[in-house]
Amino acid sequence: MSEFLLLGARPRAAGEVSLARAAHDVMALAAWHRWLGRWGLLRSFAVPPEPVAELRACLVVRASGYGAAQGVAAAWGRLSGYRVTVLPLSATPE
Repeated sequence: MSEFLLLGARPRAAGEVSLARAAHDVMALAAWHRWLGRWGLLRSFAVPPEPVAELRACLVVRASGYGAAQGVAAAWGRLSGYRVTVLPLSATPE
């Protein structure tokens, strides 16, 4: 298993999102994140207090390879509406 950084970005919304849509999206993402945690795939995450340059969230995930990490990224993108970039993480000697 290798670790990958997933960068989720999206431009600011042009209009308001309905409360029902926002609630649905939050529930879907919460369930998805919970499953990643149960499978041991979600290693860490970060959310900037204020979105910076369209960056909304970062996830560090474990996957069997780059293709599997792209699959996780695609699922996150479908649920969140983010454009997700996958970057492999490499260990540095201490």
